[in-house]
Amino acid sequence: MTVVTRDTHGAGPARPADRWVLRMRDAAGRPDPLLRLVCVPYAGGGAAVYHGWAERLPAVIEPWAVRMPGRDARLHEPLRTDLVTTASELADALVPLLTEPYAFFGHSLGAFLAFETVRALRERGVQEPVLLVVSARNPPQQRTYTGTVHRLPDDEYLDVLDQRYGAIPPLLREDAQMRALYLPILRADTTMLEQYRYAPGRPLGCPVLAYGGVEDPETSAVTLGAWADVTSGGCTTALLPGGHFFLGPSRDGLLAHLADELLRALVP
Repeated sequence: MTVVTRDTHGAGPARPADRWVLRMRDAAGRPDPLLRLVCVPYAGGGAAVYHGWAERLPAVIEPWAVRMPGRDARLHEPLRTDLVTTASELADALVPLLTEPYAFFGHSLGAFLAFETVRALRERGVQEPVLLVVSARNPPQQRTYTGTVHRLPDDEYLDVLDQRYGAIPPLLREDAQMRALYLPILRADTTMLEQYRYAPGRPLGCPVLAYGGVEDPETSAVTLGAWADVTSGGCTTALLPGGHFFLGPSRDGLLAHLADELLRALVP
């Protein structure tokens, strides 16, 4: 698969959307999609989190990977630590693009970013998505993720994240250059998560689909089901094999189920 960006408005200076969104399609090309799927990465992640999704989703669904500031092609930009402000920036960039049906997918920290971006888009007069998909994250009104882990010394900080999520590669501890590059990104995203405060407001009108890992101690069918409290459109849950980062081992099952749900959501 090749990952490309497409400018549907012709050549010219880069638009904000080109910084924020990487549109993915397979090398053979695809027909005009019926649905755009905006995919928001987890803490420390970039657009590569969703590499391979375009190949595994139906041709009528085009995944758009969100490019976060301070990493990948935006490495020269300042990292963000305020979730609501970041969601507002993303919404501003997406407004001119979301003229066709779309959906959101956000994993872990990305679930909160997706939720707040949908709220920000609604404030800007954009129609809500056909489906908001949240993954590996309990709903924001539960205030489960407050804390000061982001302030811990480096080694202790990595120990806590590794105990909690089991996803810290040994190279991050052993390679000073990798540590200097990646640790600030991870710490900024942790700050964003821990300092985020949900502000009650008018419920969304779109349906919510909440995924969780069977072995993830942070979520359950019950806690994920509480996403129903932030929408009038109903909430369904699905548990998949794996822990907090079930996106990897359960990718095929996740995408098969997700494709079915997205296509169903397109039907009025």
